[in-house]
Amino acid sequence: MIIYYQKKKLNYQLYSGIGFLIIGIAIVLLNNFSLIYYTWVLLGLLQLGSWYFKKKHQYLYITEDSLTKNSLLPKSIKLNELTAIWKFKSSFTLETRQAKIKIDKDLMEDESLYKLTDLLNQIELKPQQT
Repeated sequence: MIIYYQKKKLNYQLYSGIGFLIIGIAIVLLNNFSLIYYTWVLLGLLQLGSWYFKKKHQYLYITEDSLTKNSLLPKSIKLNELTAIWKFKSSFTLETRQAKIKIDKDLMEDESLYKLTDLLNQIELKPQQT
């Protein structure tokens, strides 16, 4: 199962990246070639690169036995080793004895959020051992 980013937030990131890039190129072409003006181009390229990564690698991948939160350094957690699931207003926190993952609800599409909530309600937690 794939938990998707909100399309609205992805589109905003795409449009802002394009905007930064256009402004940067226009400033560089119209003004003298100062290094400070290249910052706009760099910001645009970083926004577009971040958008591409998020579009290609969605927020969460859930398999039968694990959950992976995608970022530059992906973080995985085994679902059968969960000891606690903390449900807050804007996030979930999943804990095992070795790892902890925070999942932001605000970044997900509504349908994906419902699927994730259903999945987390079905998981039987492993008792904590001290």
